[in-house]
Amino acid sequence: MTNKFLILISVLFSLSIYGQQNIDIALKKGGWTGGLAGWVGWENFKTSYDSSNSKVDGYNFIFSSRNGSLVENYGVFGFDFQWQQKDRTTTPDPNTLNQSELLNEKIWFLGLWARYYFPMEGELAMFIEGSAGYAVFDQKQDKTGYGEADYFREKSANGFAYNAGVGFSLFVSPNAAFEITGRWEGGSLNGEQDLNIKLNNIYILFGIQIYLR
Repeated sequence: MTNKFLILISVLFSLSIYGQQNIDIALKKGGWTGGLAGWVGWENFKTSYDSSNSKVDGYNFIFSSRNGSLVENYGVFGFDFQWQQKDRTTTPDPNTLNQSELLNEKIWFLGLWARYYFPMEGELAMFIEGSAGYAVFDQKQDKTGYGEADYFREKSANGFAYNAGVGFSLFVSPNAAFEITGRWEGGSLNGEQDLNIKLNNIYILFGIQIYLR
C-alpha cells in the first residue's frame, strides 16, 4: 500500500511540473499565438399582442480571432477581429397570407489587441486583455406580404469601438490551450440621418488558442 501511495504522489507531482512547463514554454517571449473563439444561439418563441399572435425564429453568433506575438514573457500584442450577426424572422401565427418580417444585423470590428497572462495552479492561467479599433454596423429590415405596409430599410454606421475582457486558459500542451473569456464591448458608431449606435454589450466566448515558436 505504501509503495502504491508513493507512486501516486510521484505521478501527480510530475503532472503538476509538466503542466507548469506547458505554460512556461507557450508564453515565453518571442513566440506567436493565434486562435478562434465565439458562441452561437437560436431563438424560437411566440408572442401575443392586440389579439394577434406571432412566431419568431432566428439565430445569432459571435466569431472572434485574436492573433499576436509574445513581446515579453506572458505578454501578447497583436490584432483582434470580431464578427457578430443576428438574423430573426417574425411571422403571423397562423400565417395564411405568407407574411414575414426579416431582421438582419451585423457588426464587425478590427483593432489592436493586448493580453497579459497570470499563471496559476498547474496548467491553468488567468488573463486580462483589451483591444481598440474600428467597427461597422449594418442593419436590414424587410417586411413582405402586408400590402401597402411592405417596406425594405437599410441602415449603417461606423466608428470607434473597444473591448475589455478577463478569462482563463487551460494549457493542454505547450502549443494549445482551451479558454473562456468574459468580454465587454463599448463604443459609439455614427451613420446617416443622425443614426448613433451605442455599444454596451457583454459576451462569454469559448475557444482554443495555438502557441508556436
